[in-house]
Amino acid sequence: MSIKDKEKWDAKYIKKPILLKPRDSSENLKNFITTCNGKKALDLACGAGKNTIFLAKNGFEVDAVDIAKIALDTLDNYATEIGLSTSINTLLVDLDDFTPKADTYDLVLMANYLDRDVINRAKTALHVGGIFIVETYMQDEENEKTKSNPINLLAPNELKEIFSSFEIIHYDEFKNEDYEIYKMKKQVIVAKKILF
Repeated sequence: MSIKDKEKWDAKYIKKPILLKPRDSSENLKNFITTCNGKKALDLACGAGKNTIFLAKNGFEVDAVDIAKIALDTLDNYATEIGLSTSINTLLVDLDDFTPKADTYDLVLMANYLDRDVINRAKTALHVGGIFIVETYMQDEENEKTKSNPINLLAPNELKEIFSSFEIIHYDEFKNEDYEIYKMKKQVIVAKKILF
């Protein structure tokens, strides 16, 4: 990303403030949080923090990273309002230049965003036995948002390939949530790191 990308994301939140409103967390995160043995999490491209908040409510200490200052400010304010600010550490970062510290986290999450290089760099941030959850959009002929850049969409089964060295706990392809602006197909993987 770049300054241009940062401005783009901040502008997107200003233009569509509904994206900053509290939302329900990922159903996949809810369903598989119990597979995680520890309580230290990294939420990549966290946005306004719907998943960060859920993790903090469930006892996790969360490093929440994003390039959009307006989204992180919203997350900080909401976390303070509901008494979770001590469990959440927001970091304004350009993910293009971000490599999390190795062997640090029990859970890494990337939702509604795709950067294959970031995923590969973040794999090293997990402890052995740690869980990586990726849930984001994929290629599908029924997708309503037809102008999506193909590089931002997963190919069918692509997450299985990306996590081929992990133990795959869960994989699915499904239609996105009802509150989303466009109907899009998504792909999710819950994978456990089994090698250092």
